[in-house]
Amino acid sequence: MTDLLSPAARRTSASTAGSPAGRSPVVAGAGAGLLGAGATLLPLVAVALAGWFAADAGRYGDTRDAVRVGADAWLLAHGAGLRLDGASVTLMPLGLTLLVAYVAHRAGRRAAVRSGLGAAAQDLRVVLLGAGVQATVHALVALLVAVVAAHPRAESDLVRSLVGGVLVGIVGATAGWLSGSGQVKALLGGSPRWVSPVLRGAAGAVLLVLAGSAVLVAAALVMDFGTAATVLSRLHTDGPGGLMYTLVGVAFVTNALLLGSAYLLGPGFAAGTGTVVSPSVVVLGPVPAFPLLAALPGEGPTPVWAPWLLGVPVVLTLVGVWLAVRTAPVGRVDLGALWGLAAGLLAALALTALVTLAGGSAGPGRMSEVGTPALSTLLAAAVSCGGGGLVGGALGAWSARRRARRTASAAGTSAR
Repeated sequence: MTDLLSPAARRTSASTAGSPAGRSPVVAGAGAGLLGAGATLLPLVAVALAGWFAADAGRYGDTRDAVRVGADAWLLAHGAGLRLDGASVTLMPLGLTLLVAYVAHRAGRRAAVRSGLGAAAQDLRVVLLGAGVQATVHALVALLVAVVAAHPRAESDLVRSLVGGVLVGIVGATAGWLSGSGQVKALLGGSPRWVSPVLRGAAGAVLLVLAGSAVLVAAALVMDFGTAATVLSRLHTDGPGGLMYTLVGVAFVTNALLLGSAYLLGPGFAAGTGTVVSPSVVVLGPVPAFPLLAALPGEGPTPVWAPWLLGVPVVLTLVGVWLAVRTAPVGRVDLGALWGLAAGLLAALALTALVTLAGGSAGPGRMSEVGTPALSTLLAAAVSCGGGGLVGGALGAWSARRRARRTASAAGTSAR
């Protein structure tokens, strides 16, 4: 009877049933969850052990303390937080968070390919099942690590560990299973024609704004490189110690880029209680001796050119949306403007969510407040990105219409 089925039907039937044509999505998802979690947890523990041994040949503490440091760093990347003596740390090292999510994505993509899943509609449920199993296993690993690494003087929140493990796992796993099975193209192919340009425009706007923030942060670091070097030298670190500080700084570079985008949008951010860093005013007090903080501007009135930076997100959103809409079958300028506005507002929501994730408590006292209020960021981003997207969408539709007219004119000329 199975010989009468077409190859496509046999592949679909086998994949949904988990037959030898492909690994069971439940088994593949569980394996991907263990692989994705272990592939980031174990290297962090290894780095912590190497740093412990390099610091005075391990004369302080023991290996269990070093292992806990690596495990706590991994849990912080999941938003688990860390309760220390008289302080709470909730600031996520988003560089590590991105790494964990990316590894989960790669593990999920590999599992989807090995499961033999395709872009058929009936495979979507199996894809979501595999992604759900992977995220569940990832979350259970996070919960187990939080329990094992708990210490009376340094303890992660168990609920936040579980929830953070679910969220980070589901984002990476779902993206990996959808891309590995080809469901992304299938879903976009069956969606309304405005969905793809709006999503591409929003993604382009977010990436360009973050690129502009990267240029701003890099320029600030280069201008104050001497300050960063002085801070590092005053910490009296040797070679391994300097390397560890560098790795910690790299883990928080993503936070710096997101807070830099809040600066470009206008509201700025707080680098401690009662502080503000924005294009219009800078109010700072004593800040921790951390090299990355050398990028903070000097306290007092800002330069006369600083307020002009508020136009950077508008221009970058315009460019990102224009590039997305100009290749879309929009036809009308007013419709393109509407698509651009939707892309800009979607980019504003995404930027607000990312900037909010970049903040939190970095320690006791003044450093208990780092980041920016979500509402002020959302309002500023909606104005900047929404306005830029509106103009970019209109210009993109106008460019697409001109290109279509030139193509039609060239075709008519060649026909004659």
